Amino acid sequence: MLYLDAENTRRALPMADAVDAMAHAFSGEAETPLRTMVGVSLVMPGRLDDHMAVKVVSSVPGNPAGIVVVFGPDGSPVGIVDGPTLTAIRTGAVCGLATRLLAPDGVSTLAALGAGAMGLDQIEAIRAVRPLERILVWSRDLEKAKALAGRVGGEAVADPDAAVAEADVVSCATPARSPLFRPESVRPGAHLNAVGAFTPEMAELPPEVLHEAFVVVDDRDAAAAEAGDLLQAGRTPDATLRELLEGSATPPAGRTTVFKSVGVAAQDVAAGQRALENAARMGLGIRL
Repeated sequence: MLYLDAENTRRALPMADAVDAMAHAFSGEAETPLRTMVGVSLVMPGRLDDHMAVKVVSSVPGNPAGIVVVFGPDGSPVGIVDGPTLTAIRTGAVCGLATRLLAPDGVSTLAALGAGAMGLDQIEAIRAVRPLERILVWSRDLEKAKALAGRVGGEAVADPDAAVAEADVVSCATPARSPLFRPESVRPGAHLNAVGAFTPEMAELPPEVLHEAFVVVDDRDAAAAEAGDLLQAGRTPDATLRELLEGSATPPAGRTTVFKSVGVAAQDVAAGQRALENAARMGLGIRL
């Protein structure tokens, strides 16, 4: 059995591979029970085709700790992957997949709202699917925005509305409990990703935007239980990623699109399996 720490998890799962793994996560045969809080940890079991995984990650602020254990077709453990690192990569990657499916080809400016643990991978995922020319980074902590902007060759901004008003793609990854920007700031036909709010009490997007846009989610049941943006707005989704990939749903041309994700376990199975396969081929990790 292989163990990948945070560094080796990142080396074994480049963003382009992670985006492809997310396409598998939403096209394969999956079982995705809702996450459960046990003590101070979030527990997410799931199955994708003939592999299964269990993720256990801390919910204690300031303590990013946890693991993903991947099991093979016969039920034997294949490997263990660093949980917070895998979560950050696959959360970015699913937004990359959604952007590839929903955003027009010619987009060039990204507004990244949030410079925390998810910020870097959100940007790298969009950059993996669209040739960005400008990256505008906003955070409530301007110094964090400046630090992240420096890492990605972007610009730190102090006003989220100003960033959104210039952006073709907006990615939100914050623990907000109220909308981050005014609805009138959104450019017609823009694409928005929102991944930060994962409880009914949390929200990043204005309700007015959700009611006007074509809204896609990762999973209808998970969104109905956890997607605060949609629950607070009284908005049901128009489609899922699976439906887009199958071709049973198509966004109307020229309409603003929203991808709202709360995360499902099939993502962890797909990303963990890909990371372990790549690591074995590259000679990374520790044999247990």
